[in-house]
Amino acid sequence: MRTIIVEDEINAFEYLSGIAKDVMPEMELIQHLDSVEDSINWLHEHKEKVDLIFLDIQLSDGLSFEIFNHVEVDAPIIFTTAYDDYALKAFKLNSIDYLLKPIIKDDLAQAVSKLKNGHNGNGKTADIKEFMKSYDVSTRNRFLVKKGNHFEFVNATNVAFIHSEDSLTFLYMTDGRRHLYAQTVAQLEQELDEEIFFQINRKQIININSVNKIHPYLNQRLKLDLGRNNGGVDFIVSRNRTMEFKHWVDR
Repeated sequence: MRTIIVEDEINAFEYLSGIAKDVMPEMELIQHLDSVEDSINWLHEHKEKVDLIFLDIQLSDGLSFEIFNHVEVDAPIIFTTAYDDYALKAFKLNSIDYLLKPIIKDDLAQAVSKLKNGHNGNGKTADIKEFMKSYDVSTRNRFLVKKGNHFEFVNATNVAFIHSEDSLTFLYMTDGRRHLYAQTVAQLEQELDEEIFFQINRKQIININSVNKIHPYLNQRLKLDLGRNNGGVDFIVSRNRTMEFKHWVDR
C-alpha cells in the first residue's frame, strides 16, 4: 500500500510511520511532506501513485484542508490531530476518519481495518470539500499561485488589489508583481477578510492598507489613489457601493 505522511513534527512522523508499518506490513512509505505548499506541489505531480494519506490538520504553514482547494485527491485520507475539540464532532457526522494524537496503535489498526473493508467515507476530495462547507475552517489568508513549473504561496495581506480584465483575474502585490488567479472577483470577495478587503466594483477588490487618498468623482462616485503600485489602472468606487464603502473605511 503506497502511503504518504503529511506531518511537520519529525518525532510525530517517525512514531506514526513506525506503528503504521507494524499495523500494515505491506505499507510502502513513498513520501514524507511537512507543509501545505509542499503537499500541493507534490500531489499535483504524483497523486495517482498514492493509495493512502495520513494528513496532519495543523501544519507549519496553515490548515491542511487548504490542499483540497487546489488538488483533486482520490486516495483515502486519515486525518491526525492533537486537538481533541478541533472539528472532531463534524468529522464524525461526515464519516471522515481521524486519529487523535498521541496516536494509539489499536486506533490506527481500527482505522486501517475500516479502510480495507470499504467503510472509509473520505476517499474523495468532494467529501472533504463538503465537510469544509459545513464547518467554518477559516477566512482565506493566502493564495497559491503558479511560478514557472511549481507553485508557491503569497500572503493575502501582501495583495494590494485584485483586478479583473478580459475575463481573467489578477492579484497585484504590494511589491509590484502580478499573478494570474483562477477564481473570479465575486468568488474571492466572499472568502477574504472583510476588515481588510472591499469590492469597490464588479472588477476590483482593494486592500485598505494600499489606499493613499480618496477623491470625489463623477456621478457621486469615489476615485481611489493607490500610489505607484497601481498596475496602471483606475480605481472607481461604483455609485451603488459608495455609501457602504464610506462606512467600511470609517469603522
